Amino acid sequence: MRVYAVAVRTDGIEKLSQEAYSSLEAAQRFIKSRTPEPGRLSMMKFRDVEGREYIIHDLLVREDGEERTFWRVCQKYFDDGRVAVSVYAVKAAEKPESTSVEGKNFDEYNDYFETREEADEWAENARNA
Repeated sequence: MRVYAVAVRTDGIEKLSQEAYSSLEAAQRFIKSRTPEPGRLSMMKFRDVEGREYIIHDLLVREDGEERTFWRVCQKYFDDGRVAVSVYAVKAAEKPESTSVEGKNFDEYNDYFETREEADEWAENARNA
């Protein structure tokens, strides 16, 4: 579920509103109801005449048990020195545990990451091992 929260920045201090809005338009209506009426700087940012900034944060809220995407890096280290590395997307409610298996001709390691960038970095390091 996607929600929008409004942060107000005054004198470099940012405070997040206690409310969450189900649409960008609802968050914008909240900002426009503040006094003095703020001017729109962008879709997500406003500033009033007293210098306060209103910033809408786009948040992704997950319900318990809701599946999300994790990234699995499968590394196979063969007895002859070869290394095979693959990255896969995995849907799961929670991040899977890392595993390792010793095979007859290779050892296999599976590590899981929350972002593709982390998985790609891990995979690149494994390829250079």
